Amino acid sequence: FQVILQIILGVIAGLLTARILVLLLVKQNWTQNATQDTLVAASFALLLVVLAEKFPIFSGYLAVMATGFFVIEFDAPLARRLRNSFDTLWVVAQIILFVLLGASIPLQVLEKVLLVGLLILAIGTLVGRMLGWYLSTLGSNWNWQERLFLLPGNSAKATVQAAIGAIPLAAGIEGGETILAIAALSILVTAPLGAWAIPTFAPKLLRKGEVEPTKVAIARRIVLLAAVDTSPLAVDVLLKVAELARRCDGEVVVLHVIQSEDAESIEQLRQQTRQLLADIRYRFITVTGVVSEEIVSVAQQYQVAEIVMGKRGHRLWDNVLVGSVSQAVLKTSLIPVVVVEKI
Repeated sequence: FQVILQIILGVIAGLLTARILVLLLVKQNWTQNATQDTLVAASFALLLVVLAEKFPIFSGYLAVMATGFFVIEFDAPLARRLRNSFDTLWVVAQIILFVLLGASIPLQVLEKVLLVGLLILAIGTLVGRMLGWYLSTLGSNWNWQERLFLLPGNSAKATVQAAIGAIPLAAGIEGGETILAIAALSILVTAPLGAWAIPTFAPKLLRKGEVEPTKVAIARRIVLLAAVDTSPLAVDVLLKVAELARRCDGEVVVLHVIQSEDAESIEQLRQQTRQLLADIRYRFITVTGVVSEEIVSVAQQYQVAEIVMGKRGHRLWDNVLVGSVSQAVLKTSLIPVVVVEKI
């Protein structure tokens, strides 16, 4: 019962922490950049772990994981900023993690468990994981060669073992040194094994061909087009395309079709773009010509997934004059169009 209670309270703690992070970082705007967002989130995560040690009524590590899950649900752009920052930190942190792991293992303990550890790894890898992969792909349209490749393709294990292998030892559990030694042994054996097995068996068990969407998800670069002018509506369009780009980790092409604006207005538009898309990969391009035709042409050229543009007003006269460009794009473009209105 105690374990179940710790799990439930850990999830609840993660839910509340995610709510607080969204409130402080998004709604209250307590921070000014992604680095500060990351420091605040890391501080809350550390606080959860410390509180769980002082008051062991909930699982601190589970609460941290739940926080990440709920942040994704509550505010995807915030989750994206945090993920990118933590990915950068992990480049350094994983080096420290493995160094600390190696420094914590007495070599005499590793020597004692060597044969037993290798036997456990062999049984777990060849029998346990093979059975697991078979059951997880049961009923799918994968052929036997693709299923067989899962064994060498997913044999390498390192990060999880390094992260949790020392927990029993730190908690004072009897046999903690042995558990840590076996975790380290799994890294030493499976990491080079996987590095050798993947390029060795892939050409023999897999074949190149037409990609079947039901078998794999095709990862492709998502590009969005923001068609803007020099009116105040450009800010709304840029905010909308920024939100969409953060949700899909996409890139943005900001297009301005020059009509009769002066250079100062265009430069101001560039500055607005630089400010509002500061954490997004984008390119700012200007062209001349018929506005609707150029929007459709550039969208096709860059193979964008969506066009985001503005339309002001709701009155009939506004729709005829101001909304004529958006109406023309809607009629001629085969690419989905998101229209942002200024009320």
